[in-house]
Amino acid sequence: MPSEPPPDPAPAPQPVDDVTDDDRMQASEKNIEKMWKFATKFAEKSGSFLHPQREITEFLVIGLAKHIDELGKPLCPCNFYEDKQKEVDESNFWICPCEEMQKWKYCH
Repeated sequence: MPSEPPPDPAPAPQPVDDVTDDDRMQASEKNIEKMWKFATKFAEKSGSFLHPQREITEFLVIGLAKHIDELGKPLCPCNFYEDKQKEVDESNFWICPCEEMQKWKYCH
């Protein structure tokens, strides 16, 4: 009996608007730099890939930096949370790298 092909690893990335100066101003430069280093090093060490559209990776990096500024931890900015602080305090399920990143080896 022939085996079925593996499922698509994840839906195709959706385009985003270019990251604006306002977006960058919402996060500290220190944490933006820290999250760029984190994302790059994580990709190198884990065999993962940064998104081929730089502005999507930049959106992620800025979102992580903003969450560090606001919450103290890099909560994944790609997901919706009813209560971000509660998510950070009670779970590390969505702390970057999130489960999807670990499973599919690239940021969605």
